[in-house]
Amino acid sequence: MKHEEGQNEREYEGGCLCNETTFTARGMPINPHLCSCIMCQKSSGAPTVAWVEFPLDTFKWNGNKPGFYQSSEKTQRCFCQKCGCLLGTLNKGYPNVCITIASLTNPNLIVPNKQHSYKESAPSWWEVNIVDKN
Repeated sequence: MKHEEGQNEREYEGGCLCNETTFTARGMPINPHLCSCIMCQKSSGAPTVAWVEFPLDTFKWNGNKPGFYQSSEKTQRCFCQKCGCLLGTLNKGYPNVCITIASLTNPNLIVPNKQHSYKESAPSWWEVNIVDKN
């Protein structure tokens, strides 16, 4: 993924389906990737979720605060308490927040890399083809 000059200062906004829980992330997107683990599938209702990370110290929840669900020993899933939309994950001891690319106001700004975690867990009829726009 190519980065524009000054992208370290770029601001990304996003939110849930009802727009009650929103967020602002600043800085360089980290590790945009896909995941097809069973937990991502069950929490999103989709065969694959596209994720991107941002440092917690440059990330801010706006509007209503999200709800949190402890989906594993180390991971909490963040969701809107009104519409239930999955927005992200927080991992114990990890300095980044992981946000769903689809929850960004402009999801076209971030393209997942070729990493596809738990690809073998995706349904057999599902095939991902990432087009590199750079």
